[in-house]
Amino acid sequence: MDYSQNSSKPDSTATILSRRERKKNETKQSILNSAIKYFQTQGYDSTTMEQIAEEVDISKVTLYNYFPSKEAIVSEFFQRMSHEFVDQVLKVLEKQPTTRMKIFEMFKQQFEWNLQYRELLQVYFVHQFQSMLKPETYKGSGLDIVLAQIIRYGQEKGEVRNDLPTEYLAKHLEMMYVMQFLEWILEPETWDPEKNLRAMVDLFMRGVENRTDSEG
Repeated sequence: MDYSQNSSKPDSTATILSRRERKKNETKQSILNSAIKYFQTQGYDSTTMEQIAEEVDISKVTLYNYFPSKEAIVSEFFQRMSHEFVDQVLKVLEKQPTTRMKIFEMFKQQFEWNLQYRELLQVYFVHQFQSMLKPETYKGSGLDIVLAQIIRYGQEKGEVRNDLPTEYLAKHLEMMYVMQFLEWILEPETWDPEKNLRAMVDLFMRGVENRTDSEG
């Protein structure tokens, strides 16, 4: 029996699927690029889904199949950018000799990156806060993962206490940063990044520093 024709079908089907997925990914990236361009140049509120669809040359219905709202576009953008930021900042953090310096440099780099997207970050923050109420769809930024790596390093070096879970400490540090982030959003003219970030890191480190040696 000749199986030559049938044997080629799985490969052919896989090729078709891969092309479709590639096309979908390309369209999604085009939507993101066009939307962010409009958001940055004419403002988030002034940009419509119709403009984005027209720019990408797709129907409004197709656009909504990819993203149900402008907020969803912003969220997807920052999810992707956050992972790129994490990859870049980890290399920089390797050069910092102490846990305190690693944490400060992490947030300093984060703030400098945030400056270019201040308006959109407000949208993203509100979207993330609402998403937290729906755990099944919530996607974290990845910041807690990086902070956990830094804190784990500190625990291994004996700089950070080991009696509390790494993830627990990372979450608390992340929430401290969120509070600073809100201050920056609300009062950008008076918020001093160097002063406030150093104070935040100092407060955190005083609470988590390993005191075993000094107490012994």
